[in-house]
Amino acid sequence: MRWIYTALGVLFVALGGIGVVLPGIPTTPFLLLASYFLIRSSPPLYRRLVRSKTFGPILEGWNRHRAIGRRVKWVAIVGAGAAVCLSIAFGGLPWAARAGIAAAGAYGLYFVWRIPVLDDVSR
Repeated sequence: MRWIYTALGVLFVALGGIGVVLPGIPTTPFLLLASYFLIRSSPPLYRRLVRSKTFGPILEGWNRHRAIGRRVKWVAIVGAGAAVCLSIAFGGLPWAARAGIAAAGAYGLYFVWRIPVLDDVSR
């Protein structure tokens, strides 16, 4: 099981890395999943992850305050909102599928909207 957790942790770090450079792909959720799996399977890899210049601050903010940065939050909201709107407008899907995408997107956006911002929490 340890190898599976390590592989999943590395996979989620890679997906988080992709999310850093591609708009619309979230970084924080993938890093949280990566830290979950790595802390249980490979403490040295977990320590390396939280010490990294790119990913460390995101994880530290979440671990200490259960919050994300303002920029991260707005990129997630704008990217997800755009993806939902484009899927509905140009996906060529039946109306029931479009309604499902709209409902799932609205829930996801509501969830992200409710996550505290680091600036507000750390005061």
